[in-house]
Amino acid sequence: MLTKSQHARYFGGTVAAVCDLMRTSGIPETVARQEFLAAIERSYAKNIKRPSRQAPAISRCADVCTRWHLEKAFVDKDGSPRPLTWDGKRGSLLKLAILVVGRSSSHEIIKELMARKLLKKLPRGSWIPKSKVIAPSGLDNSQILRASTMIGRLLRTIAHNTELKYRGDVLFEVTAQVPRLPSSDLSAFKRVTKAQGLIFAKTVDDWLESRNLRKSRRKKVRSREAGVIAFAFHEPSFR
Repeated sequence: MLTKSQHARYFGGTVAAVCDLMRTSGIPETVARQEFLAAIERSYAKNIKRPSRQAPAISRCADVCTRWHLEKAFVDKDGSPRPLTWDGKRGSLLKLAILVVGRSSSHEIIKELMARKLLKKLPRGSWIPKSKVIAPSGLDNSQILRASTMIGRLLRTIAHNTELKYRGDVLFEVTAQVPRLPSSDLSAFKRVTKAQGLIFAKTVDDWLESRNLRKSRRKKVRSREAGVIAFAFHEPSFR
């Protein structure tokens, strides 16, 4: 097990990477200090609640659209999303939302789907999802929360694997990179990583969804959040 001092050194090193990104983005040191102090105050505040397992709104919207393509009750004979009804208070769309996010959050997520224009209204008044994959729309609070959640999960995964010395029951964690990819190949790199990444994500997502506990069993069976995060990257160009 890593000691507290080792954890502090590890997490401190990752903070240094964020500082470097803020510096190279042109953010003044005084502003960076303010943001870090505010983050420390929020994280170390007394009586802080246990982190919720509630996903960010954009993630729950994506869950609804994904399940709309998978659940037998909500697809047609060709396997396409079935048009669902919604009049602002009730309809078959509400049944899907309740199934995916629970009754307490169902109306909120439907409003979020409408506000983000993720659904298409058909001539007869029913609705279908515009896409199975939902992309964030700009830098809003949901996107900031999504980014911080992704970074936190990456850091915990690396810490977990480090404690096990990358032997035995480790979590999947891999990097593939080259130091000098020709800039002319960058567009092709984006296309191939997106195509292969979506295949990977869909395979894992289908496996996870087939085992995700229904609401009626959540208090009877011990569970935990689990998933994968995949992303491509490229550094600023240089010769």
